[in-house]
Amino acid sequence: MTRILPRQLEEITASWATQALAECYPGTVVTELHFGAVISGTATKIRLLLTYNEAGHAHGLPPTMWLKGGFIRHGHTYDEFFRAEAEFYGHWAPELSINIAQCFYAAKDDVQGLVLLEDLLARNVFFGRPTAPITIEQERQTIEQLAKVHAKWWQSPRLEPLNSFRTFYEASGGLFDQMLIPEYYQKCLDSPRGATVTGRYRDPATMGLALRAQWRRSVEVPQCFIHGDPHLGNMFFERDGRPGFLDWQQWLSGPYIHDIAYSMIGNLTVSDRRHAERDLLAHYRESLIANGVAAPPAFEDMFQAYRRHAMHGFMWFTCPVEMQPDDLCIAEGERFGTAVSDLDTLGALGV
Repeated sequence: MTRILPRQLEEITASWATQALAECYPGTVVTELHFGAVISGTATKIRLLLTYNEAGHAHGLPPTMWLKGGFIRHGHTYDEFFRAEAEFYGHWAPELSINIAQCFYAAKDDVQGLVLLEDLLARNVFFGRPTAPITIEQERQTIEQLAKVHAKWWQSPRLEPLNSFRTFYEASGGLFDQMLIPEYYQKCLDSPRGATVTGRYRDPATMGLALRAQWRRSVEVPQCFIHGDPHLGNMFFERDGRPGFLDWQQWLSGPYIHDIAYSMIGNLTVSDRRHAERDLLAHYRESLIANGVAAPPAFEDMFQAYRRHAMHGFMWFTCPVEMQPDDLCIAEGERFGTAVSDLDTLGALGV
């Protein structure tokens, strides 16, 4: 019998939570369930306040968790993202030795994907935000974490059945085409989002060619398991500054450099990125070796790939407000708009 997961917030009850948690924590009964904060974004996130029977307490289950899935729908709701995150926590996360939230339940059906995650507020972490760039040292630790993820399945046969970066973005090119509609693109250029966009980067037709060139050339570099969306809004930081990763909705088989370019350019101030990008890339390469990648790309090959993959983050300045708030798009637009000019991304892509 196919399991049908809740589609509406009203279906999230103590009875449902009991059924979900008892799969991995036998005997658990949720005796009370209340909603805390409800946050609507690409996914809906609900803070659950829970009480348990003795078995639940014996398992050490916490009094609060976050439920994440597709409940509050809008024009940019992507059900495949919710199912992907459930699959990540159910099948891939247990093999990774990086800093992520503990998952208590993960399940998917033909439409929905749900995860019950550790309430990191109880750990007193800081949540990242693109309007607050991190330090070079924090970014160094961030790419060390990404190197652990990448090295785990570097050029691995396990990647073969997975959706690939190239095929995923070629299939979803229609979303980017919406962002490249001349009237909409010009509206973004005329706003604070487009303040650092200059020259040929102001032409939406050229940007469409550049995006597709990046997707096409993404297979020229080694493939691995990638986070896919490692911007600051998908990160948290321990009290000592140690980074961790949230939001595993867009993991893929893809080019290692996608995560690295997206992270380094998006997480640092323009001046810090200009100062440290070569050193950080070299450190990432060393981290791959330390995690078992015997023959990573030569540094100059890595740097050329980095130049090309600045293109993806450049599209931040056109991101619909239904997906990301305007202030975040302004912040990321400044960093990536400057970076593609600094790095001559169009030249690196041959466009």
